[in-house]
Amino acid sequence: MSCSGRYATAAEYFAFFCGSGEDCFDPEEESIVNEFLEKAAADVHAAVSSAGACDCTLAGWAQTYLKKLNILDAAVIQGCPCSNPYDAAQKRLIADYLRRDFDMIMTGDIELCEGYTGANYPAFGAAEQSLTEWSTAAIIQNEILRDR
Repeated sequence: MSCSGRYATAAEYFAFFCGSGEDCFDPEEESIVNEFLEKAAADVHAAVSSAGACDCTLAGWAQTYLKKLNILDAAVIQGCPCSNPYDAAQKRLIADYLRRDFDMIMTGDIELCEGYTGANYPAFGAAEQSLTEWSTAAIIQNEILRDR
């Protein structure tokens, strides 16, 4: 994955807010929505890039998650053309949700890359102790092998 382009299409945007999207899907609205999806994708790219996840293989769920963030961010910027438009309070709630999710991506609480775990994943490690000459040699050898 690279951090370029939008994650969602106008059809997916309309389907997200309008159900089937058939009622309000016309070429003029489609081009407007695509423009705002492109602009909103920059916020998603900034969070993903900050986490260093632009060049990784996304986990199976991550593409859909980023698509949802892209659609919601575009709705905050533009509003849904085919349903009841959001008022300022509703847009603020969505913007707060997006900010929280972007923060969790940037801090590693949500890990988008396949095979990785988030920052809150439990981990345990213990320090090796040197009690004999042989254990000192084993510790040095283990450190050399880890640094390769």
